Order: sequence, then structure tokens, then C-alpha cells
Amino acid sequence: MPAALDPSPLAKLPVSRPVDRYDYIRDMCAGRRVLDLGAYDETEIVKSQHHSWRWLHAQIADVAADVLGVDAAPQLREKGHIDTSVGTRIVYGSVDDLSGVIANFRPDLVVAGELIEHTQNTLGWLSSLADQVPGVDFVATTPNSTSMVNALLALLNRENNHPDHLHVYSYRTLATLASRVPLQDTTILPYYYDPHLFYGRMPTWAAPAVTAFNLAFLRPVQWMWPLTSFGLILAGRFGAR
Repeated sequence: MPAALDPSPLAKLPVSRPVDRYDYIRDMCAGRRVLDLGAYDETEIVKSQHHSWRWLHAQIADVAADVLGVDAAPQLREKGHIDTSVGTRIVYGSVDDLSGVIANFRPDLVVAGELIEHTQNTLGWLSSLADQVPGVDFVATTPNSTSMVNALLALLNRENNHPDHLHVYSYRTLATLASRVPLQDTTILPYYYDPHLFYGRMPTWAAPAVTAFNLAFLRPVQWMWPLTSFGLILAGRFGAR
């Protein structure tokens, strides 16, 4: 548990084997009332994708009892919302002020998929949310600062980071974030690299080679050394400050 981490900066971390982030979040959302933060995916909405593309909001909608998406995408600002192809609604809103959303939609689980690395005051809005929905479960996913993908790209003077990212998290910094929100009963898990993110950017003939490289090399390395995994999942329950 992150709360029990050895404070020594070089202490061995209690890292579990990686999981599939979509499957993990689907399992958490099954039968629940879910507030999905950062739900709008312009890649999903306005572009055609490889058949393997996985949209997290659609995965949640497939299993949740009820789901409401929130996003600050400019495409939502004028109308105020979008009704999606999976039967859900995503409303325009900022994580910095969720009071109006919470007043109309009381969740029992809040999901922030690949979001916390984009927000300027992540600790601030998470702490505010904890005050508004104490006892509610929370799960976030984010890229991992120690990922093997970035370690390899560094040899080519490159990195795999979206230009909108303001932060990059490690296992220990996520544990620190969780303790200051605060989150209770916290779990941090690595998640595997998923090549569906890049199939649409390459020629069709190259996809089998990417799949083979992932299964033969990337997955085994991440399983053996979990801190090289592509990303991290932070899960817990909002506690009182």
C-alpha cells in the first residue's frame, strides 16, 4: 500500500504485475453509477480508427448502470453537451469546478482516464472533489515516467508524451498525490502498453509486426519488470481531510 511506503528514496517498491487498463476499469465500473472525467475523445468522435481502437468512455458505458461524461473540450462549449453513439451524454465542464455536475449527478465511482497529467492543479481539484463526494471510489490512469517505451525512445532523442501534458507521474509521486488528496485504501498498479493507440498511424501491413513485437518483447519485459510498464492506475476512496 502506498501509505506504507518506506520513506527512503531508494526503497524497493511493492509493485504488482501489470494489468490491462481497460479491463481493470470495466471491472470497477460494472453495475455502478459512474462520473467519467475527461470523457470526450476527439479521436473517437471526429476520426475513423483502426477496428482495434478502444474508447474508454464506451467501455464504461457498456457495463455501468449509469454514466455521465464531463469534458472541457472546446467542441462541447457552444452546445454544452454531446449525446454519444453509445447512448450517453458528455457535458461541458471543468474539473476545477464540478459542484454543478455533482449536484445533478451523484456518482458512486469517479473515473479520470489519462487526465491528471493534463490538469494544472491536479491536487487542488482532486482535494475539492474529495470534499464534495467523501467515501466515493476513484480511479485514474496516467502514463508512467519510468516506462520502457520512453527509455527506448530516449536513445533516439525522442519521448512519447502528448504536447498537452503538464506532468508525468511515477509510482512514488502517485503515492504522494494519493496521500495528500487524501485517498484511502489506495492501490497503484502498472498497466500494459496497448498497441491499438498506434495502429491507425501506420500502414495496414505493419500492424501484424507491431502486434508480434508487443507480444514477444514488450509484454514479457513489462511483466518481469513492472516499473517499465507503459502507465499506472491509481485507485482508492475519497477520504475526509
